[in-house]
Amino acid sequence: MMQPIGYVGLLAAALAAGALKSGPQVGDSVEAFQVVKCAGAEKDGVRVGQELCYR
Repeated sequence: MMQPIGYVGLLAAALAAGALKSGPQVGDSVEAFQVVKCAGAEKDGVRVGQELCYR
């Protein structure tokens, strides 16, 4: 059985995780970034492994 202090720690971790935001948020401006194609349409003119710059 978990001790009361364990429940407090678990609750604190759950609350902190709920506030965590990852990546750009709606409305944020984004600088140019590099991507590497790993899948997608075969006839789009971009080979798998090719680096692309999005602006």
